[in-house]
Amino acid sequence: MLRCVRPHAETWLVASIERADERFIIEGTLGCPTCLAEYPIREGVVYFSDRPLRASRVEPRETEAIRLAAALDLTEPRMVAVLHGAWGAHAQLVRSISPVQLLLLDPPAGITSGDGVSMLVGDTAPFAQASVDAVALDADASDAMVASLRASLRRGARMLAPIAARIPDGFTELARDDDVWVARLDDSAIVSAPILPTRRSR
Repeated sequence: MLRCVRPHAETWLVASIERADERFIIEGTLGCPTCLAEYPIREGVVYFSDRPLRASRVEPRETEAIRLAAALDLTEPRMVAVLHGAWGAHAQLVRSISPVQLLLLDPPAGITSGDGVSMLVGDTAPFAQASVDAVALDADASDAMVASLRASLRRGARMLAPIAARIPDGFTELARDDDVWVARLDDSAIVSAPILPTRRSR
């Protein structure tokens, strides 16, 4: 479900593996067959940007893990959820109560991948269209990050974000408290991204 973040038609990425633990790649490279971009995998983290992992640490809290699992309706093993920014700190606790696969995008320091948790660094979300079932947005999410995550959501997918964040167009609010809101992407809001030409001169 990972895709090249450069502006061309969606294409899968090809893995070159240097070190792996069963099916989990520890060291290697993901390459784009369309534009030949390469994205390194270091210590189990895929880097779609030159930025390092966030240096700040966030203490995992069971109350936040329960909030995420309940608000995003993380109930099915086949589901894929993205935890952006500081929300990634609660990933292992979420996995202890939910069977979903978690993708941590720009997580804080001190988190390890594996056992249903994968980690990525990027300026935008490197996911295929309509491939994600739920997303938790951090407070510092850029407009580009929100737009790219929105494009990755399936019909009916849920989004959770801090109360100060604006609910994107095409979502219906389901609930809110003093800290966060949760909304669902309407079926009519799914719009395919334009397909750009991919032919290269030789």
